[in-house]
Amino acid sequence: IKRGVIELEWGASLKDCRHMEGIACDLSSVGFKALCDATAAVKGKAAPYSITGSLPLVREMQKEGFDLQITGFGLSKTYHADNEYVLLS
Repeated sequence: IKRGVIELEWGASLKDCRHMEGIACDLSSVGFKALCDATAAVKGKAAPYSITGSLPLVREMQKEGFDLQITGFGLSKTYHADNEYVLLS
């Protein structure tokens, strides 16, 4: 049996890392319903979906009681691409 040691080192302090905590939007909130209804009224339908990621301070605001909804209209195939763009059609 071969044994080894792995050491992981994070580039920031634990306090700094907490600003990048993940978030899950409340799908039963008033804000989510209003956003879906408004999108459907303009585009004809709303098709919410989730992409993983983190946004600084967003989870902290949610913990403080803000009804946060994160919205984007970009195309998944161009997500974080050099030429990322949006279609509202």
